[in-house]
Amino acid sequence: MADKANSLPTALKFSQGEQGQQSSADLRRRDAIVIGRGLDCDVVINDAKASRRHCRLTRGDNAFVLEDLGSKNGTYMDGERISAPVTLKPNQTFKIGDTVFYLAL
Repeated sequence: MADKANSLPTALKFSQGEQGQQSSADLRRRDAIVIGRGLDCDVVINDAKASRRHCRLTRGDNAFVLEDLGSKNGTYMDGERISAPVTLKPNQTFKIGDTVFYLAL
Protein backbone atom coordinates (compact mmCIF):
# COMPACT_ATOMS: atom_id res chain seq x y z
CA MET A 1 0.00 0.00 0.00
CA ALA A 2 1.39 3.45 -0.93
CA ASP A 3 2.31 5.90 1.79
CA LYS A 4 -0.40 8.56 2.05
CA ALA A 5 2.18 11.35 2.23
CA ASN A 6 3.50 10.22 -1.15
CA SER A 7 0.02 10.53 -2.67
CA LEU A 8 -0.33 14.22 -1.84
CA PRO A 9 -0.78 16.39 -4.92
CA THR A 10 2.43 17.91 -6.27
CA ALA A 11 0.97 20.68 -8.45
CA LEU A 12 -1.79 23.25 -8.48
CA LYS A 13 -3.13 23.46 -12.05
CA PHE A 14 -5.38 26.26 -13.22
CA SER A 15 -6.94 27.75 -16.33
CA GLN A 16 -7.86 31.38 -16.70
CA GLY A 17 -9.13 33.77 -19.32
CA GLU A 18 -11.47 33.25 -22.24
CA GLN A 19 -8.97 30.99 -24.01
CA GLY A 20 -8.51 28.90 -20.85
CA GLN A 21 -4.78 29.57 -20.60
CA GLN A 22 -3.27 26.70 -18.58
CA SER A 23 -0.76 27.35 -15.77
CA SER A 24 0.57 25.47 -12.78
CA ALA A 25 2.39 25.97 -9.48
CA ASP A 26 4.66 23.45 -7.78
CA LEU A 27 3.37 22.36 -4.34
CA ARG A 28 6.21 20.05 -3.34
CA ARG A 29 8.21 22.53 -1.28
CA ARG A 30 5.33 24.64 0.02
CA ASP A 31 3.40 24.38 3.26
CA ALA A 32 1.00 27.16 2.24
CA ILE A 33 0.17 29.09 -0.92
CA VAL A 34 -1.80 32.33 -1.10
CA ILE A 35 -3.73 32.87 -4.34
CA GLY A 36 -4.98 36.24 -5.58
CA ARG A 37 -4.45 39.27 -7.84
CA GLY A 38 -1.84 40.88 -5.58
CA LEU A 39 1.77 40.72 -6.69
CA ASP A 40 2.74 39.56 -3.18
CA CYS A 41 0.73 36.32 -3.61
CA ASP A 42 2.43 32.98 -4.23
CA VAL A 43 0.10 32.38 -7.19
CA VAL A 44 -0.93 35.57 -9.00
CA ILE A 45 -4.00 35.32 -11.21
CA ASN A 46 -5.29 37.85 -13.71
CA ASP A 47 -8.98 37.67 -12.82
CA ALA A 48 -10.99 40.83 -12.13
CA LYS A 49 -13.29 38.87 -9.78
CA ALA A 50 -10.37 37.81 -7.55
CA SER A 51 -9.35 39.75 -4.44
CA ARG A 52 -5.75 40.79 -3.94
CA ARG A 53 -5.34 38.04 -1.29
CA HIS A 54 -8.22 35.73 -2.15
CA CYS A 55 -7.61 32.30 -0.62
CA ARG A 56 -4.96 30.03 0.87
CA LEU A 57 -4.05 26.39 0.34
CA THR A 58 -2.35 24.80 3.35
CA ARG A 59 -0.63 21.42 3.41
CA GLY A 60 -2.00 19.08 6.07
CA ASP A 61 -0.79 15.62 7.07
CA ASN A 62 -2.76 13.82 4.35
CA ALA A 63 -4.39 16.56 2.27
CA PHE A 64 -4.50 20.22 1.32
CA VAL A 65 -6.99 22.54 3.00
CA LEU A 66 -8.59 25.45 1.11
CA GLU A 67 -9.58 28.59 3.02
CA ASP A 68 -11.15 31.80 1.70
CA LEU A 69 -9.40 34.89 3.10
CA GLY A 70 -12.51 37.08 3.31
CA SER A 71 -12.71 37.72 -0.42
CA LYS A 72 -15.50 39.87 -1.82
CA ASN A 73 -16.64 37.43 -4.51
CA GLY A 74 -15.92 34.17 -2.69
CA THR A 75 -14.19 30.89 -3.40
CA TYR A 76 -16.34 28.07 -4.80
CA MET A 77 -16.04 24.31 -4.57
CA ASP A 78 -18.57 22.06 -6.32
CA GLY A 79 -20.59 25.18 -7.18
CA GLU A 80 -20.99 26.20 -3.53
CA ARG A 81 -19.35 29.20 -1.89
CA ILE A 82 -17.14 27.99 0.95
CA SER A 83 -17.56 29.65 4.34
CA ALA A 84 -15.09 27.55 6.32
CA PRO A 85 -11.86 25.70 5.49
CA VAL A 86 -12.44 22.58 3.35
CA THR A 87 -10.25 19.60 2.55
CA LEU A 88 -9.49 19.10 -1.14
CA LYS A 89 -9.07 15.75 -2.85
CA PRO A 90 -6.74 15.30 -5.84
CA ASN A 91 -8.40 16.47 -9.08
CA GLN A 92 -11.23 18.16 -7.16
CA THR A 93 -11.82 21.60 -8.64
CA PHE A 94 -12.37 24.95 -7.01
CA LYS A 95 -13.08 28.30 -8.62
CA ILE A 96 -12.17 31.94 -8.10
CA GLY A 97 -14.11 34.20 -10.45
CA ASP A 98 -13.53 32.75 -13.92
CA THR A 99 -10.39 30.83 -12.94
CA VAL A 100 -10.67 27.07 -12.30
CA PHE A 101 -8.10 25.24 -10.14
CA TYR A 102 -7.38 21.61 -9.28
CA LEU A 103 -4.70 19.66 -7.44
CA ALA A 104 -2.74 17.19 -9.56
CA LEU A 105 -0.64 14.22 -8.46
